[in-house]
Amino acid sequence: MSAANPMPVISEPVQTALRLLIIGSLLLSVLYILRPFLPSMLWSAFIVITVWPGLAWLKSRFRWNRAACALVLAVVLVGFVIGPLLASIFTLVEHGETLFQDTKVAIEKIPDNPPDWVGELPLLGSGLAQTWRDATSGDAGLRARLGPVVQASGQWLLGQVGAAGELLLQFLLTVVFSLVFYLNSETLDELTWRLADRIGGDRALQARDQARQAIRAVALGVVLTALLQAGLALIGLLIAGVPLAILLAFVCFLLAIAQFGAALPLLVVAGWLYWGQNEANWAAFIAIWGLIMVGGVDNVIRPMLITRGMSMPLTLVFLGVIGGLLAYGLIGVFLGPTVVAIAYTLLLAWLAEPRAN
Repeated sequence: MSAANPMPVISEPVQTALRLLIIGSLLLSVLYILRPFLPSMLWSAFIVITVWPGLAWLKSRFRWNRAACALVLAVVLVGFVIGPLLASIFTLVEHGETLFQDTKVAIEKIPDNPPDWVGELPLLGSGLAQTWRDATSGDAGLRARLGPVVQASGQWLLGQVGAAGELLLQFLLTVVFSLVFYLNSETLDELTWRLADRIGGDRALQARDQARQAIRAVALGVVLTALLQAGLALIGLLIAGVPLAILLAFVCFLLAIAQFGAALPLLVVAGWLYWGQNEANWAAFIAIWGLIMVGGVDNVIRPMLITRGMSMPLTLVFLGVIGGLLAYGLIGVFLGPTVVAIAYTLLLAWLAEPRAN
C-alpha cells in the first residue's frame, strides 16, 4: 500500500489572512442582521456613556442599587420626549382656534397685486409675481391652485403617520437598549477594554478613552446649549404674548439639537407679528431677542462646554459635528466627533513613536 499523501503545510501569512477573512465575514453578517437596530443601539450607547457619571453619583450619594438608577434613566428618557410633546399638544389645542382666525385674517390682508420689488427679483421675480396674482384672482382661481396642494399635503401627511410610528418604535427600542446597556455596563466596559487592548494596545486604549470624552463633551455642549436656547426662546415668546409659546420653544430645542439654528422659529414669529398682527415693536423685539440672545448663546456657551475635559482642538470637534450631521443625519452629531477623536488620538500616538533605524 502506498503511503497517504501528506497534508500541505499552510504558511503563517495565509493562515492569518484566512482568520481575518472569517472574522470579517462574521462581523459583516452580524452587522447586517442587526442593521434594523443599529440606530437605536448607537443612540443608547451614546446616552449611557453620557449619563454614566450622573448615575454613578446617584448610586453613591443615595446608596441606590443599579435597578433604581436604571428606573431613573428610563423615566428621564421618556419624560424628555413625552413631556414637551404633551405640553405642545395641549398648547396647540388651547390656542388652535386663535391661530386659525389669525391666519385667516392675515391671508385676507394679502393684496391682490404683489409689491413692485417682488417682480424685480432676479430669475424668480416674474414667476413669483404671476403666481401671486393668480392666487389672489378670486376664490375659483385660489381653489384651483390649492386643490393639488391639498391633495399632495394629504398624501404627505399619511406618509408622515407611518414615519411617526417608526420613529416611536425606534425611541422605545432606544429606551430598552439603554436600560440593557446600563445594567450590563461593567461587562461591556471590560469587553471594550479587552478589545481595544487586543487590537492596538495602549494606543487603542487611549483612543477609546478619547472617544468616550468626545461623546460626553459633545452631548453636554449640544444638549445643554439647546435647553438654554429653548428656555430663552420661551421667555421671549411669553414676554411678547405669542400663542403656542411652549410648542415654538420645543421646535427651537429640536432645531438646536439638529444644528439648524434655534433662532429660526423666532424670526418666523417676528414676520407673523409684523405682517399678520401689525405689531412692529414686538416683531422687532422677537427678532432681536432671537438673533442676539437665543442665537448668541450657541456661539459662546457651546464651545465652552464642549472643550471642557477634551484634549482635541475645537476646530476638529466642530468639523466632526457638522460633517457627521451631513453624512449620517442627527446621530452624526455624536458619531462624527467620536470617529474624529479616535483618528486624532491614533495619529498623535503614531507620530509620537520613535522612527526605526
